Amino acid sequence: RVLSCGLKDFCAHGEAALAAGGDKRVPKLASVVGILGHLASRHGGSIKQELLRMFHESLAPGQPKAAVPFLLQLAVMSPALLGTVSAELVESLKPPVLNQLHQRFAPLPREDLEAMVGVLVHLICQTSAGAYRTLQFLVDTAMPASVITPP
Repeated sequence: RVLSCGLKDFCAHGEAALAAGGDKRVPKLASVVGILGHLASRHGGSIKQELLRMFHESLAPGQPKAAVPFLLQLAVMSPALLGTVSAELVESLKPPVLNQLHQRFAPLPREDLEAMVGVLVHLICQTSAGAYRTLQFLVDTAMPASVITPP
C-alpha cells in the first residue's frame, strides 16, 4: 500500500523530481522512503519482492510509465532500498525485459532519457553490493559473447 500511495503521488506531481537529481519536492515521497526504510529491518524480503513486482508489472502495456522513474527516485533517496533490490534487478534484466524497457522508453524526449541515464549511472556508482555483477552485466550487454570472435 505504501508503494501504491507513493506511485500515485509521484504520478500526480510529475516526474520532475527525478530530472532534478533526487529533489524531494514530491510531497509524500520522503514519507514513503522513511516508511519503507523502517519496515525494511523486519520485512526486507517482502519489500524487495514488491519493488521487483512493481518494476516488472510497470513494463506491461497500459501501466503508468512513471513507475520506473518512481522506483529510480526511491533508489536515489534510499541507498538501503537500492541495496535491497540491485542484485536481483540486474539478474532479471534478460533480453525480453530489456526489449520491454526499450519499447517503453524509446518514445520519450531525449532530455528525459538522458536524465534517466544520468540517474542510473549515479545509482550504479552508489552500489557496492553486486557491483561486479552489475559491471559484468553492462559489459555482456554491450558486447554479447556471441559477437566476440576468438583470436
